[in-house]
Amino acid sequence: MQSDRPFIHSLESRRFFIRPGSTDFRWGIDMLAACAVATNSDAALSGAVFVFCSKSRNQLRFLFWEGNGWWCLTRKILTQKFIWVQQNDDKISREALFEQVRSLAADPGEYRTKALRTCAQLS
Repeated sequence: MQSDRPFIHSLESRRFFIRPGSTDFRWGIDMLAACAVATNSDAALSGAVFVFCSKSRNQLRFLFWEGNGWWCLTRKILTQKFIWVQQNDDKISREALFEQVRSLAADPGEYRTKALRTCAQLS
C-alpha cells in the first residue's frame, strides 16, 4: 500500500523528547538509542520520538522504536539553521523548538515559516 504522505507524517501523534544542546553526529544509532533509553526507557520502547541536533544546527535526527528495531531519520537543511535549545530551562526557545519539530512532522515544506512565526510571537 502506497501513500502520498511523507513518512515523517506518521510521527505527528507520538510523544517527542528533545535533547537540549548539540549531539555528536558521529554517534551511531546504538549510542543515540542508549541516550534515549537513559532519558526515559518506558517512552523509548513505546514509540516516543527522540530528537537530536548537530553542533552546526543544520541537521536533526529523529530516533524511535517501532516493532523490533530502531528507526533513525536525519533531516538536513542547506541554507538555514534549526532553532535549538541549549538548556532545559530555556522556555522561549523550547516552545519555538517544539513548534518547529511539530511543524516539520506535519508539513516538512513549511516548518521554517511556522517556527519563525512562533519565535516572533514568543519573544
